Amino acid sequence: MILCLGLTPTVQRTQRFAHLTLGEVNRATETITTASGKAVNVARVLHTLGAPVSLIQPLGGGSGHYVHENLPFEQEIIWAEDHAPTRTCCTLLSADRATELVEEAAPLSEADTARVVAAVLAKLPGALVLALSGSLPPGVASDFYARLCAAASVPVVVDAQKAPLRLALCAHPYLVKPNRQETVAALGLPESTEALGCAQALCAAGAQNALVSAGKAGAVLLTGEGVAWRILPPEITPLNPIGSGDALMAGLLFSHFVQQETLLNSVRFGTACAAANCLTLTSGVVHPKDINQLLPQVVLESVQ
Repeated sequence: MILCLGLTPTVQRTQRFAHLTLGEVNRATETITTASGKAVNVARVLHTLGAPVSLIQPLGGGSGHYVHENLPFEQEIIWAEDHAPTRTCCTLLSADRATELVEEAAPLSEADTARVVAAVLAKLPGALVLALSGSLPPGVASDFYARLCAAASVPVVVDAQKAPLRLALCAHPYLVKPNRQETVAALGLPESTEALGCAQALCAAGAQNALVSAGKAGAVLLTGEGVAWRILPPEITPLNPIGSGDALMAGLLFSHFVQQETLLNSVRFGTACAAANCLTLTSGVVHPKDINQLLPQVVLESVQ
């Protein structure tokens, strides 16, 4: 079983517009409402791939019940003691771009945070890997991921940024998966640092393996053996790129920990999943036939 944890789930409203103009009345041609958030997206793609998955997350209010009721896999919900509603975020899709409107998550109390930790620790003995995804809500200490990494008896994969990422590195997670800009900000690197330099800095700071994405330029994987690879994604026309990083993480987890492929081959598979996510209207949704068609188009290059 793959154990996923996220503290900032969301109700996601995805709206399509023929044209989107700031300061004007814009009428959507289509609106879709889904359960989302980084950990939700990871878990949903894992479920689509056929992986055994369990998702732990805090929810609250009517919007929290909507998220809970619209996810078809195992969940353990920490219902907020103060009943603060789960946030709602919007994705606005126009002909040439995707615009995100992000509502900040409600604070998570100390008691609810402790209940989350207890739920994770209780499920760890049956897990293949622990996947930690997303930002931390107000009220949660920046070392939250670091403490879970240190306590985990299984490999931990972290997709975070800022202080939560920097502090998690001290606990030596199996893999970290930030993008280039997030790494630069978290570690205080020069703005010009490329993906390979970011991956090297992440491993030097404690990560066992590092995968650093750089948009259309692909990603760089640096393994614990010091071997680096550049992974170039397929050339596609994206419909909605939101959630592609979550789909990459899900594909990697499925391939590496369920199918027991090498880390490099698993990143290759995850990259195909990320591209497949871009071809769907809502985040964290992939079609296996798209993955199979895109996988041969993922290019691997050795980096000296």
